[in-house]
Amino acid sequence: METKHYNLTTSQKVPLEGDLGGWGSFPKITAQVADCNTICILTHSNPDGDAMGSSLAWCNILLQLGKNVRVIIPNNCPDYLQWLLGYKTHTLIFDKNKAEATEFIGQSDLFFCLDFNTFSRIEELETLVKQTEKPLLLIDHHPNPAECFSVMVTNEKSSSTCELVYRTIQGCGYEKYITTEIAEALYVGIITDTGNFAHSSSRPEVYHVVADLLAYNIHKNDIHDQLFNVFSFNRMKLLGTMLKDQFVYLPEYHTTYMYITKENQKRFNFQVGDSEGFVNMPLAIKDVVFCALFTEYDNLVKVSFRSKFDFPANEFSQEFFKGGGHLNAAGGKMYCSLKKAISIFTNGLPKYKKLLDETKERTAEL
Repeated sequence: METKHYNLTTSQKVPLEGDLGGWGSFPKITAQVADCNTICILTHSNPDGDAMGSSLAWCNILLQLGKNVRVIIPNNCPDYLQWLLGYKTHTLIFDKNKAEATEFIGQSDLFFCLDFNTFSRIEELETLVKQTEKPLLLIDHHPNPAECFSVMVTNEKSSSTCELVYRTIQGCGYEKYITTEIAEALYVGIITDTGNFAHSSSRPEVYHVVADLLAYNIHKNDIHDQLFNVFSFNRMKLLGTMLKDQFVYLPEYHTTYMYITKENQKRFNFQVGDSEGFVNMPLAIKDVVFCALFTEYDNLVKVSFRSKFDFPANEFSQEFFKGGGHLNAAGGKMYCSLKKAISIFTNGLPKYKKLLDETKERTAEL
């Protein structure tokens, strides 16, 4: 398929309100890109639509600038994201190809860190990246970035890292390099991180960006089908089992939790991405304002949190699970048993009861 370029006249260069870099960062980015040949793009473990969309969109921009670029991910992404341009040709999966990824990191002149702002999010890659003396540039929408980056484009009010990558493309004067495939990658990140515009999407700016992306003749309906209608029958059976037997409601805290055991994963042939969206489901319950999903691994439990309105899922995650994230979407992990992790969660709820009650009262007023 022929790659097409589009020149848009409707783009609105909206300032990055509340950012730590803004438009002043973009000349620094263009200068560093111009001075470097080999560029490494990094994103977080268990990469989602925003991580892969932003990384591959930025990768394809840099490729058109004549750069030698690879996207390195700690582990693989779900198969429903593997159609994105550049996944098959310019992505290295660290846990499957450590030698080649390590070699490329050693050769790189410049690093872009996308959709994460603390090195713990890249797991085993952390040690390698911390050893480099090359510049580390950040494009990310999570709060409280580490202070190790030489240039930062960051705004926690933004819908997604893909939105910020699009703004960066604008600010750096790279718009002429946007193709349909790049616009599709950016659109994937925005719709997945906003839950189809259900959250983190109240700012007009995000719709300005989406309007621009639609003008690149993206295949919107096909993208939605590829992202949301490609799950397996086993995944549906896993969901049914979890909702029937492993779904707990704590009405006194307006909270629910669910859990996926190692046995569940074996029985239903669990694949990366199979639990995508599960954690959001309890928020459809009228009286629920906070929920958690626990996933059991060998000597490790990963937890995802979601909340309504102003209840700080990220603060709860940071306090009890060494995690973080956004106000209403956060995650963490504990090296312990599933039983212990759930106990930590339930024992932490009384401290937040007043805030949970206040958030519930707010929902009742609507």
